[in-house]
Amino acid sequence: MQIRRALFVLAATMLLASVSLNAAMAQPADAPGRKITMVVGFAPGGGVDTLARVVAQELNDQAGYQVIVENRPGAGSNIAAKAVAGAAPDGGIVLFTGNSYAINQTIYKNPGYATEDLRPIAIAALDSQALAINAGNPARTLADFLQSAKVKPPSFGFGGSSSRIIADYVLRVMAKTEAVAVPFQSGAPALNALLGNHVDIIAAPIAELVPQAQQGKVRVLAVTGSKRSAAFPDVPMLTEAGFPGLEIYGWIGILAPSRTPDDIGERLNAAVNAAVAKPSVNAKLRAMGYEPHQMPFAETAPFLKNSIEIWRRMILATGMAIN
Repeated sequence: MQIRRALFVLAATMLLASVSLNAAMAQPADAPGRKITMVVGFAPGGGVDTLARVVAQELNDQAGYQVIVENRPGAGSNIAAKAVAGAAPDGGIVLFTGNSYAINQTIYKNPGYATEDLRPIAIAALDSQALAINAGNPARTLADFLQSAKVKPPSFGFGGSSSRIIADYVLRVMAKTEAVAVPFQSGAPALNALLGNHVDIIAAPIAELVPQAQQGKVRVLAVTGSKRSAAFPDVPMLTEAGFPGLEIYGWIGILAPSRTPDDIGERLNAAVNAAVAKPSVNAKLRAMGYEPHQMPFAETAPFLKNSIEIWRRMILATGMAIN
């Protein structure tokens, strides 16, 4: 009798374990509670990293995910992109990146992965670039600055590939000045050089210029994009300043391994869009100088393809070296 009872208990235990295992296997790969590693290709503390942590926290709190941010800086964010491109397409690892990813598809002959190895999931924010000068510079408009540039070629500083491309394209390709490029390791030293009058003008993401502009230390002359920046509503777009066609935006978003199923992409896209739409998150992004953005999953692939092509045309026009 005891043996029968023991066998019955054992059979029941195995049945319950089987049911639990089947239920777990049937659970969507990105179901609430799913652990996700969000890889950032930049060092902690930068704009992309800060935004990644805001989004990750919201996904943890509101969508029920368990998102861990992991920084893998280097090679213009290619190290992080390569790691995610080679990962399992199950929603367990994603890349949080910006338009440097789009730029890298042209300036690197071999970034370590193919463009087709990653697919966009969500675009969380847009990030316009701006041209700015020291507040002590007598120029009040971009036209004023370019007029003086005909007499004395200016130096322009930049701390990233997108900033260099914008400045180079505006000053040397379109305005046809003999401006001299001065590279810096990041946006912060480029801005410090401007404040110290070591360079005449810089190109930088709007988010990096907001604090100094608010303190009256720099003057923003023009911004990229198809509408004026909420951070600088009185500053004209480049298209308004005589440079038609420069409506390009920087962007920050999430990419995943290319074979990630559509249903996982749809759910994560919806969660990111809901996070960005939340008033408190929206306000945080705007305070950082970003334009919160919500894009349906189906539109992300065409958006990325267009971004890559726009940057490609500008890079080739400037004659930048291909690595």
